Amino acid sequence: MNLAANANAALYASMIVYTLAMLAFTWHLAARAPKAVDSEVAAVPADQRAGVLVGAGAPTTTERPRAAHDAAGPAVEESLKSRQRGSIALMLTYLASALLVASVLMRGLAVGRPPWGNMFEFATAAAAAVGAAYSVLAKRNRWQWLGVFIVAPILLVLGLALTVLYTEAGELMPALKSYWLAIHVTVAFLAVAFFTLAFAVGVLYLVRLRREEKPPAKASFIESLPSSTSLEHTAYSLNMVAFILWTFTLIAGAIWAKQAWGAYWQWDPKEVWTFVIWTVYAAYMHSRATAGVDHRRSMYIALAGYVAVLINFTLVNLVSTFVGMHNYSGM
Repeated sequence: MNLAANANAALYASMIVYTLAMLAFTWHLAARAPKAVDSEVAAVPADQRAGVLVGAGAPTTTERPRAAHDAAGPAVEESLKSRQRGSIALMLTYLASALLVASVLMRGLAVGRPPWGNMFEFATAAAAAVGAAYSVLAKRNRWQWLGVFIVAPILLVLGLALTVLYTEAGELMPALKSYWLAIHVTVAFLAVAFFTLAFAVGVLYLVRLRREEKPPAKASFIESLPSSTSLEHTAYSLNMVAFILWTFTLIAGAIWAKQAWGAYWQWDPKEVWTFVIWTVYAAYMHSRATAGVDHRRSMYIALAGYVAVLINFTLVNLVSTFVGMHNYSGM
């Protein structure tokens, strides 16, 4: 009981810290937005302004004329503030993710089993996987610009888990007590974490691409993001890792089904949706690797795959929980 109470306390604490991280990431993005130093830039000759009218974070060089360098001073100062805010936001995300992972682990220790026996545990464990994956990759790849688009969904999932899905700890049915199930679900969490990161980057890619094709009258933080080409490559790499993990998830799930129910495949809704997700992402991989196919169209397929992931992990799981679809003959 103490472990379960501590798990809930750590969960609430992680939500508080995630909220602070989300605010810090938003602050960071606001500082990244391109700004022109109106009065000082006006005094710089037009042929010297190219290095001044840039977003926060652009480097200045010693070759730039002195007047342009002086005019860029406020932009450089704003860039330093942006990086500081990004570092603060990232540190808060590390702490929040550590608290959430600790909450999931304590819940598992409290019940003496893997902590995904119900929808509440499933949602919190999935959110922890997303937070941990982002924390590991963000610092190395300087993904502070992505933080708000990851932390906000994590907060939403945790809020729904506490208000709608909360369930007291309990025992699992015998068929669910399998090490193959533990492997299957663990890898599925990792796959969903990478799918989530790829989805966020994919949406930003489409927005960035549109802004590049039709530059807006007024710049925003979007113009400070990596180029659309860079974002597309990042999304593809993340989806590739997730697809490999999901392939293993499909195989491990079939092995577990054979051990638990005596058949590798019984057309259970969860099995069907797992295969649907694999098929959609396989189509994306094929499209992305095909010469001449517009990467934007390929990205739409990947986004459709993530919609299938959400349907599987929300609607299908909820229906299976309430009507016992995954019990197979009442076992």
